[in-house]
Amino acid sequence: FWLKFKSVLGRISALHARVAAMRALLLGVAEALGDFSAPRFTVDLDKSAYDRWVPVAEEIIAKRGYEYTWGPLHAWLESLLPRKVWEELEPLWERVLKSYPADYQNESRAFNKWCMEKGYNWTLGQNVMVQLFYEVEDACTSIVAQHSNGTIFHGRNLDYGLPGLENFTATVTFTRNATAVARGTMYVGYSGMLTGQHLTPDGTASWSLSLNQRFLGQQVIPYIPTVEAFLKGVQNIGFTMRDALINEPDYAAALPVVQNKHIAAPAYLTIAGVKPGEGAVVTRDRNGTSQAWNTGRGTWEIVPEKGEWYRLETNFDNWWPDLATDGRRKAAHKLMDAAGQDHADLDTLRSTLSTSPVLADDTTYTALMHNEAGWYDTIVREHPADVQRQVRALMTQRVAKKLEDLVSWYRKQPWYPGAVLV
Repeated sequence: FWLKFKSVLGRISALHARVAAMRALLLGVAEALGDFSAPRFTVDLDKSAYDRWVPVAEEIIAKRGYEYTWGPLHAWLESLLPRKVWEELEPLWERVLKSYPADYQNESRAFNKWCMEKGYNWTLGQNVMVQLFYEVEDACTSIVAQHSNGTIFHGRNLDYGLPGLENFTATVTFTRNATAVARGTMYVGYSGMLTGQHLTPDGTASWSLSLNQRFLGQQVIPYIPTVEAFLKGVQNIGFTMRDALINEPDYAAALPVVQNKHIAAPAYLTIAGVKPGEGAVVTRDRNGTSQAWNTGRGTWEIVPEKGEWYRLETNFDNWWPDLATDGRRKAAHKLMDAAGQDHADLDTLRSTLSTSPVLADDTTYTALMHNEAGWYDTIVREHPADVQRQVRALMTQRVAKKLEDLVSWYRKQPWYPGAVLV
């Protein structure tokens, strides 16, 4: 027993040494690029929604300033629609908010209360709109890989063009009953968790998850089907992920939830565990796992014994040819293949995710996870101002069109306050 125990301790010590070395490497790379490690916060789920989040928001404001965080995001929202139209939309967003689970309703209302107390003049609807971050406009790259020694690693880029995000991106650890239960990267003010890992009492993690938007060949993915799904009781994918990461104990328990839980919009979910073979990309329809054109790739697992030691997803169905994508996938595959399984580690994932075009002009952050070691790090990416303006201009056109369509749809609903009953 003691020999086995000493062996386990030695392995844990070696893992911690690797973590420390990797953290130093990543911080050095971030400094060289002008990027930075996201601030870390602990959020106590046993506190009220207001008390758990307001101290985090206040600290961010103190260090970064409203004019560099939520201020630019609010100004951007106000540029998409006239203020009077935002106010007209309040009954719609109130309906959407009431469709949320109670805890998420409370968090949205708490953040709006804080905004009003600070004099920031957000409408409730604008705060609810923030909860559609995944549905707004994003692109991503996620990778799960198994080293030749059986160790599992997980990494992702999350690409958004929304203003201010880099300054309220944070690594958040959730606690319950004074015990850490989950950790992930969050945009503070958005209650969903789009990247994260489930934590165990010994400080390690048992599984991790990242979300990618599924384009389905559409340049503009409409809001209307997503809002309709919310109004029918289907939950926000970010909330679903956060609940799973908090509550599901391991990869085996989490995978069926990832495959089958109804969600409001199509997606790709990349899941990683700690045991050899625990890694997959799950392609999701709203009501379950995609049939994937009968390719067998609805749940696309790693199969290291067949040389399939990693899975990689961007925003296009992985059974599509590379010619049907935007180039990120092909480039990432080339980098991973060149590295090889003997170098499937955090360094290779970081390098792949930091190389153009995988690292995009609107990449907000890179997250790296090694569950067995309890490792999690978020590198916030910065880009030149002129590049950000170009990215944002294109995104603004698409989002404005989707909002205009949503307003038109809303005005046709029988429960619209101005509807004429016949």
